[in-house]
Amino acid sequence: MSDLDMILEKTVRSYGRRQIQAGHALMIVMARDIPFPIGDVWSAVADPERLGQWVALPEGDLRRGGNYSLPDGSHGAILRCDGPRLLTVSWAREGYTTAEVEFHLTGEDGYTRFELRYASVRKGFAVSAAPGAGLWTGGAGWEYFLDVLEEYLAGSIPEEPPGIRFEIESGGELAQLFEARNERWRRTADDFDQEHTP
Repeated sequence: MSDLDMILEKTVRSYGRRQIQAGHALMIVMARDIPFPIGDVWSAVADPERLGQWVALPEGDLRRGGNYSLPDGSHGAILRCDGPRLLTVSWAREGYTTAEVEFHLTGEDGYTRFELRYASVRKGFAVSAAPGAGLWTGGAGWEYFLDVLEEYLAGSIPEEPPGIRFEIESGGELAQLFEARNERWRRTADDFDQEHTP
């Protein structure tokens, strides 16, 4: 198995549907086993100061029922917070459909099973991006979020936190990985469509 295949196999990908505040949503689900204890992983995503080191420093009423905003224009509400296992937030940004992002954490033997669910009211998720446009699609984009989280937990703190919408330049290793992940998401979407087409 190649190094690229090993990286691709780290994430389990699926689609689903769920009801969110904005309506009946399509959902992408990705799960990954992260080699750090659940308390450390939870703190990285739920503690504002730590989140500010690798994503962006949130502002607002940072408690269940409160609202948050990020410097990149992302904003929303904290819908559920049951540490260290569940965090659900709404996510909105100008020009984008309101969505919900949910983190499910399960700890075992010093590892954390991290499941990220991104749900949005739409017909489908993009799995390719225009060349040179700052690559981003739902599945592959959120996988990069997990990569940065793992790097942060391993001690790598970015000089400038990238925010929620990571941009990956065309060309190079990251773009290659991005496209390989997009291909996996295309297959996942095709399988989901076949299972749910009358």
